Amino acid sequence: MDDVRALRAWLERDEPLEELLSAGELRIEERTSTDGPKGRLGPDIELVLQLLGDLATVVALTEYTSRAVKTWKNNRRRLQGGEPDSEIRPLGSDGE
Repeated sequence: MDDVRALRAWLERDEPLEELLSAGELRIEERTSTDGPKGRLGPDIELVLQLLGDLATVVALTEYTSRAVKTWKNNRRRLQGGEPDSEIRPLGSDGE
């Protein structure tokens, strides 16, 4: 959970994503996911980035997000050790 909040804060400060958030073109939400691996305690928390306008494309958002997550993971690994779980995937129009 701490990693999710730290990553969300990182994404909100990443320049291209911050610009989209400030312009009201992007929303970042935390959602609970129950389809994680068996044996894991508690639900997984996932971040969902939703484009609200046409200022950026899904391809651009995926590129910005991938770059920001990679940088965050490198910083986290350097400071705390270990490899945080992360997966970047587009959601369907139904949000799944």
